[in-house]
Amino acid sequence: MLFNPLYLNKKKCNQPGVATGKGKTVGDKWLEDTGKEAGAQIPDRIADKLRGKKFSSFDDFRKQFWIEVSKDPELSKQFIKGNRDRIQIGKAPKTPKDGVVAKRSSFEIHHDKLISRGGEVYDVGNY
Repeated sequence: MLFNPLYLNKKKCNQPGVATGKGKTVGDKWLEDTGKEAGAQIPDRIADKLRGKKFSSFDDFRKQFWIEVSKDPELSKQFIKGNRDRIQIGKAPKTPKDGVVAKRSSFEIHHDKLISRGGEVYDVGNY
């Protein structure tokens, strides 16, 4: 049987899982890395709060990730007020206008090792 990799990725992302892995130490310029090729790493202190927790789907994980970022004073102060309001309720913050790609105007979490190539959905070291 042949499956479109996008279908398989969505299927894996819709399955429950437990967060694993470690983030990276980041500072007060965390958001500046989002404009670089490798993107910004998951902050270790956010990874520590998520590790071991069970999530019903990757959407659930993503929501909790942004809520945890909103609770961190050093990270949340890097966002404008409208984006702080968004992350407090688990929504991804909007990117600056020069960060909009193909009508996608919010920050996105991407996996380094693609899910279709065996990358783990809930391993924060894979973002």
